[in-house]
Amino acid sequence: MSPAGVQESPEIDPAEDFGGLLIGGLPLALPMRALREVVPLGQVERLPVRAEGLLGAIDLRGVLVPVLDLRVRVGLEVRPVDWPCVVLVVEAGQILGLLCEGVTGVFRSQESRLNRSQGETPMAALLAGSLRRGDSRELVSVLSPRALLALPGLPRTEDPEPHRQQTAAHQGQGQGQALAPGQPMMLTLCGAVPLALPAMAVHATLPAPQILPSVLAQGGGACVGVLEHAGEEVPVVDLLSLCRLGRLPQGGVGCPAFLVRLESGLVAMLIERVLDVVRVGPDEVLPVPAFALPRQDLFDGALAVHGLPQDVRALLSPTTHQFLVLRPEGLLAEPSLQALAASVRPVAALGGGRRADSAQRLAAGVGQRAMVTYELGREVATPIGQIREILPFGCELASFEIGGAMLGLVAHRGRSIPVLCLSRLHGLPPPAVTPAVSVLVVEAEGDEQIGFAVPMLRSIEPADWEPALPAMGDARDALAQAVHSRQLAQVGEAEVRRMLQVVDLQRIARALQQRIA
Repeated sequence: MSPAGVQESPEIDPAEDFGGLLIGGLPLALPMRALREVVPLGQVERLPVRAEGLLGAIDLRGVLVPVLDLRVRVGLEVRPVDWPCVVLVVEAGQILGLLCEGVTGVFRSQESRLNRSQGETPMAALLAGSLRRGDSRELVSVLSPRALLALPGLPRTEDPEPHRQQTAAHQGQGQGQALAPGQPMMLTLCGAVPLALPAMAVHATLPAPQILPSVLAQGGGACVGVLEHAGEEVPVVDLLSLCRLGRLPQGGVGCPAFLVRLESGLVAMLIERVLDVVRVGPDEVLPVPAFALPRQDLFDGALAVHGLPQDVRALLSPTTHQFLVLRPEGLLAEPSLQALAASVRPVAALGGGRRADSAQRLAAGVGQRAMVTYELGREVATPIGQIREILPFGCELASFEIGGAMLGLVAHRGRSIPVLCLSRLHGLPPPAVTPAVSVLVVEAEGDEQIGFAVPMLRSIEPADWEPALPAMGDARDALAQAVHSRQLAQVGEAEVRRMLQVVDLQRIARALQQRIA
């Protein structure tokens, strides 16, 4: 297809909705009507054809869908992708997957026309033009679905689920009205609660992730552990618990999850079942009174069941009348999710069996003492048994402007807990306040609790050797001796084994109490 042919194409209306995506670092967009869903790259199957940029195919519910690396096709630099995903594009009854770094949400343009693309480059031949996003005011290039599916050499695959793109008005008596064109909405079940989320807010879906134990799950919050994805340990959250609507049975074991990408990293949301992806018009989401939901800030409203396709309604119980619609902006702004996303770390370089054995030992608490490791000018460790809870920094924190290590008070579980900066106690400059900062809550004498703000959590690992350096014989007071502990711990296994200073938070808490007394 020639560039001139694309420029004259009337296929894209600048007034319609668009979905943003990143390919090769470039901000791009596609019309929402041409977007189906976003899935993880997963295993790529070989195809008996060769074409420039063709990676192979992924298994989409029993159908092999070809996946194109557009960077190769248009001459962009090919670099490893941290969280590779595939955006499924449909056009004229055919389907194609595009490899991308992620999606950047649904938006509308405030411009009345599409700025047509010029030039003879391979990329220009695939662009319908450019426009400015109405939300971020960023200038993005709009890909032409027609040009993508017409690229020479690519295998042609028929859309296996064409009903997902249909917007026919009526399908027979008793079947209701099909939804008008609009943004795709992922419908899920979480226990007895039906939840919906704009599909473009989902980075990828995971059908059966394995949840591993983690220190992040020790805080009594919505986090239940971590999973391994694209070489990283991603925190896993019980979505029902986050919304304060209950908890998934058995901690969500065996449940699917979807990934949400925050500014600082990924977070996985456990659900019970993904039902379908349907298109929802702007007037289909009904308002819900603020007092009706425990976390109104996480919801946009409700979606009535009677407007959904018959095959979706057949999956629901007769007593289900609406889906609660999650607000992506609310999830991205949630402090606890920001803190979890900032704690994402690379998977330790251990063999799978040895890693599983280590996780089982830590979960059972047998043989080795588990240590929480975190940043404090360098990596240090604290026995996990000392830590009662882990809170996100800034959550209901009443700040003090008095200088020193005391930061303020946090109200939590019927207590007012003093929070101190552990960096300042160690004579270090205070860390920048970011979502990575967490508060480690320990229990001191007299059933009192004290929180210590730390710059960034690292991991939970076994300690197989805990030597102590010789005492210096100085005359420092109890607090200084507690802060500058000479206890060490060897943590990790094999090539990632290292010797860390042990920070005894309970000893520091007791010394603080004694100094005040």
